[in-house]
Amino acid sequence: MTLGQLRFDHHARQAHVGEASLTLPRRELLVLETLLEHRGRTVLREALQDRVYGHKDDIQSNALDTHVSRLRSKLDKAGAQVEIHAIRGVGYLICAASP
Repeated sequence: MTLGQLRFDHHARQAHVGEASLTLPRRELLVLETLLEHRGRTVLREALQDRVYGHKDDIQSNALDTHVSRLRSKLDKAGAQVEIHAIRGVGYLICAASP
C-alpha cells in the first residue's frame, strides 16, 4: 500500500518512507495498517479500537488518541506526506497531505 511518500508492506508489516524504514510500536503499526486499508474513508473509532486493542483489553478513553498523535508526529518527522484527520465523534481518516 502506498500513500504520499509512505509505503506499507502488509505481509512484512513494515512501513517505509522513501528508502528509510519507519520503526513503530505494535499498536501504532496496527493503527496505521487499519487506516491505510481504508484510506480515503473514515474508520469508526470503535472499529479502530477493536482492531488495536481487541475486545477483551481494558483501555483508557484517550489511549487511542495518544497512539494516533504519536503516529502523526512520526509520520510528519519522516516526511511521509500523509495526514491523519480526526472526525469528531466518528473516527479517523488518512489521506495524502495537501500540497
